[in-house]
Amino acid sequence: MDLLFDDVPRLGRVMQVDDRAEALVAGWKAEPAAIEMQTADLKGLRVFLLDSPADAPSTAGKFAIPDAMIAAASGTNVTRDLDTNWGRTSWGAVAAANPESLVLLDYQAGNGAADTFMFLQEHPVMSQTDAVKNERWIGFRYEELTPGPANIRAIAIVAQAMNPGLN
Repeated sequence: MDLLFDDVPRLGRVMQVDDRAEALVAGWKAEPAAIEMQTADLKGLRVFLLDSPADAPSTAGKFAIPDAMIAAASGTNVTRDLDTNWGRTSWGAVAAANPESLVLLDYQAGNGAADTFMFLQEHPVMSQTDAVKNERWIGFRYEELTPGPANIRAIAIVAQAMNPGLN
């Protein structure tokens, strides 16, 4: 998130709109800070982000923006131990982590994230996880899970999905 927060003021200086850029970033910073305050005392959920289903699922490691987004929303990315931004893991490792919530990348083909969730419901090991059993998932478009301003609102959506009582 710091990359986004640092780039906009630099662009503001170049475009000679420093005050507007600083105000924009201040607003962006306020939203995740408010979410973190609301969720500070809540038990965060174990979250698995699925980029695309395959023999070896593609997911977000510790250097991908979704890892920071999940953490800002009080959750723990179950593939945080992957020493990469985006990479592959095994279905067995994900199932062993027993995610309680899912973030599904929605490429908006067919039925999008709903099709991906149906794949997980039929998967031999993933169908046994708490997230799948409880049908606890949300879909995001590509631009919401890659670095940019859409991440701010996506953090709020993840936090709300994990903690339905939040405002």
